[in-house]
Amino acid sequence: MAPARRLITVPYDSGRRREGLGKGPDAWLAAGAERRLRLAGGPVSAAEVRCPAHLGELASAFAVAREVAAGVREAWDAGASPVVLAGNCGASLGVLAGLPERTGVLWLDAHGDLQLPSTTTSGYVDGMSLSAITGRCWEALAASVPGFVPVPDERVLILGAHALDDDEVRLLAGSSIRVLSADTVRSEHTGDALTGLTRHVDRLHVHVDLDVHDVSVGRANAWTATGGLGADEVTALVRAAAEHLPLASLTLASWDPALDYHHRMRDVGLALLELAGELLSTDRPVA
Repeated sequence: MAPARRLITVPYDSGRRREGLGKGPDAWLAAGAERRLRLAGGPVSAAEVRCPAHLGELASAFAVAREVAAGVREAWDAGASPVVLAGNCGASLGVLAGLPERTGVLWLDAHGDLQLPSTTTSGYVDGMSLSAITGRCWEALAASVPGFVPVPDERVLILGAHALDDDEVRLLAGSSIRVLSADTVRSEHTGDALTGLTRHVDRLHVHVDLDVHDVSVGRANAWTATGGLGADEVTALVRAAAEHLPLASLTLASWDPALDYHHRMRDVGLALLELAGELLSTDRPVA
């Protein structure tokens, strides 16, 4: 029997509600996200994150994370697997804060999101999401998210990266984070990397930035680049992950409907929601 699932929408982009990438969650809902999640059976409930008026990008990012953490924790304690539709990747910090310890991170993204305040040239807070999750920056703000504990490097696996910048490459070289580029995913078996995670974690949070897909699949956002994965390749990676570890939660992030002219990335996201409905695990008793 499929587990109960909680569909949590986070319609924010850099703290601005329902602007830019923040329009993606509502567009997925309008296209039938809840129905697709129900296809595997089991009950589905829905909730929406609401935060105070815009506080500035940095403060708002962590205000959103605090609300996401509360929603995820409530879902988990009720026996429901959280599925998060988010504008920004930073929502996954809140997801991880709401889940039990020893939850690993499968990060599917064109980018590393491993910029630091000292290395970023854009100032884009979302580009520091994984740095914050792994305790490399914004420590005091991250500590304001109830339940958040920095995720050790060995519990993180980046898959499908194809737009890393030089600073991220240097950071990864000096870290214990394992990264398999899109080219490596195509040429090598990913089972060893997933098996390696099983030594450190009990379950996985799967984070999918839609720009992990190649631009030929569709245009997820303004940062979509060539050299990414195909939709079937992303699906295969998520299935392979579920064969190694229970999938506790899924976040889909960074879809800008205004750039998705033929709704191709919308439909890719909906297919991933249906897959989540099938694969999300009941690896703990219902409270």
